Amino acid sequence: MSSTVKQYLSPSAVPQPLLHRWYAWCHLVPPQTAALNLHQRNLPAMRSYLRAPHVHASALANPARYGGPFLSPYGGSTEDIEALLAETERKGAGLLRLAEDVRAAQLLLTEQADGRPMEALYGQVPEGLRGLVELVYDTADRPRLRFFEALAYRAQAAWRAGQSVCLLPRPDLEQPFTFNSPVLASPGRVDLPVPFDDPRLDELYAATHTPADPVELAERLLGPDPADGAATAFAALFTDRAPAPHTPVAENTVRMRYFGHATVLLESETASVLLDPLPHYADDGHDHFTFADLPERIDAVVLSHLHPDHVSVEALLQLRHRVDTVVVPRAGGGSLEDPSPKLLLQALGFRTVVELGELESAAVGEGATVTLLPFLGEHGDLDIRAKAVPLVEVGGRRVLFATDAVDTEPEIYRRVRETTGPVDTVFIGLECVGAPTSWLYGPLLERPTERAHDKARRLKGSDAEMAERLVRRFGATEVFMYALGLEPWVRHLTGSSYDPDSEQIRQTRLLEERCHATGIAAELLYVKAERTWPTRT
Repeated sequence: MSSTVKQYLSPSAVPQPLLHRWYAWCHLVPPQTAALNLHQRNLPAMRSYLRAPHVHASALANPARYGGPFLSPYGGSTEDIEALLAETERKGAGLLRLAEDVRAAQLLLTEQADGRPMEALYGQVPEGLRGLVELVYDTADRPRLRFFEALAYRAQAAWRAGQSVCLLPRPDLEQPFTFNSPVLASPGRVDLPVPFDDPRLDELYAATHTPADPVELAERLLGPDPADGAATAFAALFTDRAPAPHTPVAENTVRMRYFGHATVLLESETASVLLDPLPHYADDGHDHFTFADLPERIDAVVLSHLHPDHVSVEALLQLRHRVDTVVVPRAGGGSLEDPSPKLLLQALGFRTVVELGELESAAVGEGATVTLLPFLGEHGDLDIRAKAVPLVEVGGRRVLFATDAVDTEPEIYRRVRETTGPVDTVFIGLECVGAPTSWLYGPLLERPTERAHDKARRLKGSDAEMAERLVRRFGATEVFMYALGLEPWVRHLTGSSYDPDSEQIRQTRLLEERCHATGIAAELLYVKAERTWPTRT
């Protein structure tokens, strides 16, 4: 059945990817990291909440504890959390067994891998991990598991069954912190029982700029037995109002548009490159660029590192149908803490993913080049190699995205500068405080880090001194400070908010002052910005 009316998906509609009703940030895509997060973070959060709901509610009444290990039922009840816990233990049993097998294999290595050959240990690896891991020593004779990630994706067929997409009619800036609070079913949401790589999602997202038949889409996406009122709620997400056409780039110029946080679009007449996409939606009370302001075709998306505010599954799925190429940093080779961005993107249904190592380049579009540079910092001193500082050249303009990098060892970027030459513009984050390592990586750690060390090894970026040193070293005449998590629509991903006296804001003002004093243009980006530069031949 179909109608004759074709409409557009509303620019206010928010499609959130879920895994067993938990918001699917990037570590909930690879099966091995999804399993450990579900087992070590999400289930304990639900059990803790059910033991003492009032403790969680009391903690979250303090805004400073928003990003802490406390669960908000998000409009649901204690009974809803109890039902979700039971359902997750049943439907997520495969992933939970995988997590238990990983822990058992790690214990096996701890107890028996003492430097002697490990051939005999393969027979003791839990059945669910057999053929998915290699047992290895590092050069200090410390044993580790190395995952054959491509095989892990194929082995976890049941993992896709827990994936879905939940549609909200408009943004909710009061959404709880996604690491610790599930997204429960409610009358205001439309649940699509489709996995992330399903091509039918492209039809839905393309409807933001190409009208579609909502009745036909509902039949294709809601399944054979939709919930009461689901089809009506789905149809209400569509509008007759066509989006405004994308504004073309003026001749002989390069245009920069800032979409918030770390999302920057660079365009010339012949190329478009989108960095760390996390655009937001209309009708959220703020004047900013949205998905509707992106071109219908994007030559390349460039991802800097696998943190949820830089690799957004929610945004990437919406962009899949309009992106030619995704450029990602090469992973380190099968460690738990360093999953492959390329395999992750392929699991999300992307077909053309270019993986680059340090100082490697790729041509994208017509007349644009992306080079990935070494990245220090922001990862708590873990051996994570799938991270990069992108250098993008468009229309002869050279723009460096230092994201959350730090200049801890100045010799590295001195050597890089000798290779790359100068740049025109630097984007850099000044999240110089950061969260403890366990805040993000806790479920993946083989054993808890000593508390004092955990608090000291923080996921932080540059301060003003480091940032100024990096800007000067690359000869930039312009610097933009960004990726601080200031925009309200990223709070549920970063858990952060700042007052004017916070150290991050103080360091930002200090960098502005230092740059202005020496003739370097400097600006803190917030919510929305646009600049145009003349092209160079």
